[in-house]
Amino acid sequence: MPWDECLLEQQRLAVTAAVGAARTAAYRKLWEGSGVVTADISIGNWQDLPLLSKDALIESAQTNPPFGDRLAVSGQEIAHIFVAPGPLYMPFTKADMEHVAGSFLKALQSCGLNSQDLVDQTTMYNWVIAATAIDRSLQMIGCAVVPGGIGQSEMHLDVIRNLNVNAIVAFPTFLEHLLELAAQDGQPLPLQKAVVMGELSHPDTKKKIHEEYGLEVREFYGVADVGAVAWECQAGDGMHLRDDLLVEFLTPEGVQVAAPSPDQPAELVVTDFHRQAMPIIRLRTGDMINELITDTCSCGNTSPRFRRIVGRAGEITKVKGMFVVPRQVKDVFQRLGIERRFRLVVSRENGGRDTLMLEISGEPVQDIQGLLAKVEAALRLRVSHRFVDELPEFGPLLVDHRLTEEPK
Repeated sequence: MPWDECLLEQQRLAVTAAVGAARTAAYRKLWEGSGVVTADISIGNWQDLPLLSKDALIESAQTNPPFGDRLAVSGQEIAHIFVAPGPLYMPFTKADMEHVAGSFLKALQSCGLNSQDLVDQTTMYNWVIAATAIDRSLQMIGCAVVPGGIGQSEMHLDVIRNLNVNAIVAFPTFLEHLLELAAQDGQPLPLQKAVVMGELSHPDTKKKIHEEYGLEVREFYGVADVGAVAWECQAGDGMHLRDDLLVEFLTPEGVQVAAPSPDQPAELVVTDFHRQAMPIIRLRTGDMINELITDTCSCGNTSPRFRRIVGRAGEITKVKGMFVVPRQVKDVFQRLGIERRFRLVVSRENGGRDTLMLEISGEPVQDIQGLLAKVEAALRLRVSHRFVDELPEFGPLLVDHRLTEEPK
């Protein structure tokens, strides 16, 4: 189907989804407060609908727990509830899960996986949705799955060698880490294919892995709330947008539609037509792109594509596949009665692994280990720390250096 026709169908389905979402108190209140009449929602006034953000989802869940008045089905229809940082509780019906897994299936197949592959699936299985959905999609493809999960690098190396695993699904930094460890051991891995996702990465990362280790590396981009959003094909010239999801591109301030360009990156905003348990209408992903390729791809897919996520809008980012939300650290400080300025700094060290540093202004805190333990529990990530003389009063709470660093 020509993309213009596909986009028109997406817009029609998005309007239908929005009308359905108005059954929930949260959406009804949000839209009525902005002067939007549910019965009048149409393609023509679609951009009058207020945008939804992760912060707003978290705040509403805290105000009206556990689902922030966004549950659109009965409790008996819920099949899974995932837990994201915030905390944010994400309910899915059986049909929701099948559709999310279906999106990952399309992504992983397009990235080169098939029923002949033995796959080490290295994303986290507990609490968050990614591994559960990816595991299901790999089985739908017919792959044999090794549920490795995160961490335990030496165990991954042993299993990959002992089972002759030929494919892996991983965050780019973890894949590089495993390959470097194997090279140091002098025992190359039998891996031939890699599918990567979930992190801000340097544009040369996939090329570097291919040239140094011989793996065919393809990438997909996903959002926990809706599943896979875009994925590479065999041409390897960008990630194709999914055709059953409305994706909009807005200025970083989220105020108007804007075509992404090198001079003006745009934020991806998604609307899901299929999500039953918790409708997702005009959700700001926070992810920025700076190009949209519309030339015909050699694979025959007519959907536009982009090459990579170039950054994050606002003060939320991902580290090792997990959202880092500064307000969670602020909550920890408040609970402990610590009145200090702080800043989270994300970097990529020489080994290619992401690091998270907590900078705290002033003299050392008496029980720093207790503070760090609570911060790490909130973020579910390892955090280092340092004390600094001062931090800007109105400066950002999160600084991400990864995209300014060359790949090692």
